[in-house]
Amino acid sequence: MQGRYYNIQRATQAQIQHLKYVKELLLQGYKVFEVEQAKGDLIPYHSHSHKEIIIVTSGKLRMIVEENIIDLDEGEIITIEPWAIHLSCYPFDGGSSFYLCFPPK
Repeated sequence: MQGRYYNIQRATQAQIQHLKYVKELLLQGYKVFEVEQAKGDLIPYHSHSHKEIIIVTSGKLRMIVEENIIDLDEGEIITIEPWAIHLSCYPFDGGSSFYLCFPPK
């Protein structure tokens, strides 16, 4: 529904569940970043000393974790263990948006 001064969008059930999950992470002290990537973007190989959680909110993204190629669709969540070498790339049309979540130190 849209008016001259407002725009109402309906959240899907999956979006509502993601928001509840993100809220719980925030209450636990996680840092949560909302990220958008375009087709062709690449986040090169890296690792962290902590766990990383990625929640795909739209589009698709491809992860390579150690030697495993993993394609994630909207609505999927991946947890990457500490020190796992990984990269993210976006070879799909339309790019991707997702939450990037890091635990408290």
